[in-house]
Parts: sequence; structure tokens; C-alpha cells
Amino acid sequence: MLGLLAQIKTFFLTLLLGVFAGIIFHYYQLTIRVLRARKYSLYLLDLFLWLLMILLISGGMLLINQGELRIYIFLVLIAGSLIYFKFMARFMNRPLDGLAKGSSLLLKAISSMLIKPFAWIKKKMQFCWYRLHPSPPPEDN
Repeated sequence: MLGLLAQIKTFFLTLLLGVFAGIIFHYYQLTIRVLRARKYSLYLLDLFLWLLMILLISGGMLLINQGELRIYIFLVLIAGSLIYFKFMARFMNRPLDGLAKGSSLLLKAISSMLIKPFAWIKKKMQFCWYRLHPSPPPEDN
């Protein structure tokens, strides 16, 4: 059983972890808005977000209270995120929006660099296909 000071420390550190999770989620929302992500890329980005959140919150809980989970831990995490969105989000909107715009430019550059080789391969395969299978000549009536 934890002493009173240890429980208070755990409470406030978990609250801060919830605020940090709220910041990450706010940043993610702004990034998605700037990117105008389509259906499948949004699914992939959502997967990455939740994997990151699981890792960060699990790691934070391991550091804060050795990974001991109680119902109040979840409530305090949610409360920390709600506190962020209620009181702090409007002050963080401008810096996070700038960060989201920069991140979207970086993500677009990376995705274009990853897509270019596949587009080149597709173009070469289509060229070979049309060369091996030419279209039939038009019929004269």
C-alpha cells in the first residue's frame, strides 16, 4: 500500500501524463486537418497514433507507479486530457498548428519519396505490357 504522499505524487504525475496525451491528440487532430488525409492513409495514421499513445502511456505508468493500474488511474488520465482541452488548448492552438503544418510538409515529402520508385516501376511495367501486347489495328469497313 502506498503512503499518502506517494499517492498524491502518483495522482499529479498521472494528471500530467493525461495533459501530455491531450497535447499529442490535439497535435494529431491539427495535423490530420492540414494533411486532408484520405481514408486508408487516415487508418494508417490512426494506427500509428494509438501505438504511440499506448507506448507513451504504458511507459509513463511504468515510471510513475510501476505499471499498477487502478480505476482512478484511468479517471485521472482522462481528467488530465479534459483539463488540457478545456483550459489549455486555446493557448496551444497556434504553436501546435505551426508544428502540424511543418509536420505535414515533412510527411508529404517523405511519402512522395517513397511513392516515386513504385510509380516508376508501374510506368515501366505498363510500357513493357503495351509493347508485348499491342492494341489491335482498327478495322476498315
